[in-house]
Amino acid sequence: MTERKAERRQRFLDAAIQIFGERGYANCSLADVCAAAGLSKRQFYEEFQTREDVLVAAYDQIQDQSAAALASALSDMGPDPDPTETVTTVLSAFLDSVGSDPFRAKVAFVEVVGVSERMEQHRRERRHAWVDIIRLALQPLAGPNAAIRGNPDLAGSALIGAVNGLAHEWLLSDPRPPVSDLVDLLVPMAVSLIVRDPV
Repeated sequence: MTERKAERRQRFLDAAIQIFGERGYANCSLADVCAAAGLSKRQFYEEFQTREDVLVAAYDQIQDQSAAALASALSDMGPDPDPTETVTTVLSAFLDSVGSDPFRAKVAFVEVVGVSERMEQHRRERRHAWVDIIRLALQPLAGPNAAIRGNPDLAGSALIGAVNGLAHEWLLSDPRPPVSDLVDLLVPMAVSLIVRDPV
């Protein structure tokens, strides 16, 4: 029963990512989500209270999966990391995860923006969580004497803002360039935020 419930919830999330990414969150009704999932409204209400709830859950799933991809890339780092190499590896893992499907990227970077005060607060909380991840990742990325330049919260937000803005433009580009083009632009920005003190 629990397995069936989890499978049903995942069907709603997959459907939400697909149709919100394809048509836009504002243009999709709860009935559209149910139809895309091949499930009933009754089943929807067993998992979520509102259409916005499924958007939040889909956004969180994309964020969590990209954080896991980043953590996996970090776990392969050697003891004396080169910041440019390691930042390239980690940003590639993150962007490959989010950008593996343009609909996922559209939900993560576009469709969640400006939905409601609640969603904006949730996005801010996720940004702060990413700043914490950046702090934790700093030594594996750049060595034990590395620090974030200036105020870590502002520096982390600057990098996150660059990622979000660039990903938005990438989604609108036709033809869409490879993710590696984004990584090439973002790596120097990210490395510039790292200070390595002499031992």
